Amino acid sequence: MYARGCSMKSYRVLGGLIPAIMVMMAGNVMVEGRAYSQAPGAGTQAKAPEFVRLIFRNGRIVEGEVLSETATTIRVRYAESGIKAEVDFSKADILSTTRNITPGSVPAAETPKGTAPALALAPPDSGGPRTNLYWINLEGKFGEQITQTPIRDAIKDARKNSADVIVLYMNADFSENPLEQLPDDAANFDEIFRAENIVPIFTAEIPREWEKQPRVVMWLRQAMAGAALMPLVIPEIYFHSEGRIGGIGNLTFMFEGVGDDVVREKQRSLRLGHAEGWANAGGYDYRLVRAMARVEYVLSVRYVNGKPELFEGYPSNPGEELLTDDGKDANVDGLRARVSGTGNDVLTLNARTAKLLGVSKGTVDTRDDLLVAMGIDRTVRDVSGRSKQIMKDWDNGLESAKRQLKKLWQEDFRAVRVDEPNNYQNRTKARGQQTRILEEMKKILRRWGEGLSRRWLGQNGIPPEIAIDNMLEQIKIDQMKDRR
Repeated sequence: MYARGCSMKSYRVLGGLIPAIMVMMAGNVMVEGRAYSQAPGAGTQAKAPEFVRLIFRNGRIVEGEVLSETATTIRVRYAESGIKAEVDFSKADILSTTRNITPGSVPAAETPKGTAPALALAPPDSGGPRTNLYWINLEGKFGEQITQTPIRDAIKDARKNSADVIVLYMNADFSENPLEQLPDDAANFDEIFRAENIVPIFTAEIPREWEKQPRVVMWLRQAMAGAALMPLVIPEIYFHSEGRIGGIGNLTFMFEGVGDDVVREKQRSLRLGHAEGWANAGGYDYRLVRAMARVEYVLSVRYVNGKPELFEGYPSNPGEELLTDDGKDANVDGLRARVSGTGNDVLTLNARTAKLLGVSKGTVDTRDDLLVAMGIDRTVRDVSGRSKQIMKDWDNGLESAKRQLKKLWQEDFRAVRVDEPNNYQNRTKARGQQTRILEEMKKILRRWGEGLSRRWLGQNGIPPEIAIDNMLEQIKIDQMKDRR
């Protein structure tokens, strides 16, 4: 903790002691933006820790030791459910602050109605080894908010902050309106290959660039459709109770009406083999991917010495369980089952099946429970640094890029007219305007293109970069042909 803002002299607190270099006089000293009384001769005294009780607007209560404070934040060391942490809290979120408290007890009159008891402060740190935790939230649409650039930037920040453990919380948006057909990204098996630019971050870049390899963990809530296979490159996965992986079960029907049966099957096999390789890289059975993708594939499981053993075909005794049937005749799933992922024409991993099949290490519904399951709840130190800001900045930038593209194409470009037959100068000016608009669109596409899905571009009529290049070339040709 640092002291700054003093009109006499700046000083630093080292090892919990105030060095005896302070001018010894009465007065007020500014420490992290707050005024503390400084009695004569106190410069050589150890400053007693200050404990506070924070009551948040959402009803949460935190007790802890003040480490630092500014006009807008307060950093507190505290413990919650046995998990010790040092966190900067925004004062805007705090309803009331009680200072100089005795940790562990909250007067009834001070506790807002309906809130939980105060959190007891953990004993002072014993000085043992700590586990540096870096948390990354992967939320939003896969291939838009969940994409390689912000993930790569967050991983670099994790390395900068000496992370021992990286937790990826994945909750990818997925439509499951039972009254609608499966969305294109769920119905198109090839959407999983959008992860081609994300997977190497974990399979190649971290092993290559980190001298001390971090423990990488996936806490999974939703990974359907295009997002389905990305988690399978992570060897350690925990499921939320609502967790699901699936939504890629249309491979059987791809290429229908294209070429003969041999050609179609070759194309399917090539795609499936590539996807199965991702599962192998994470240490999972390739047959799980096959069961997710192919309707006709029948997969069951039996348990040998308590361990799951997959086998192709139907169960033959009560100790075996059917995972997927052949999807034919009476076995065909209805539309609601297909969309919600509750049928068995293809495999959808949920919290139960993922745990039984050894894909999930456990089912947890809170961050605290996850850290307990991981065995780091008593040693963890949050070093998430800029993680939230990195993901937020990407999301905001992407939304801004979408608005700019729509305006440039749907409004600005269409407003330009090159139709004055008797005015060469105006025609030339109009073509210059068209060129500038198209060049600006190209810049946006190059910067944000990885987050602009084919579906979004198509829905908004935004031409791809190659089409824009053709348009620019045509404008040049038209200008050369033009006559005064």
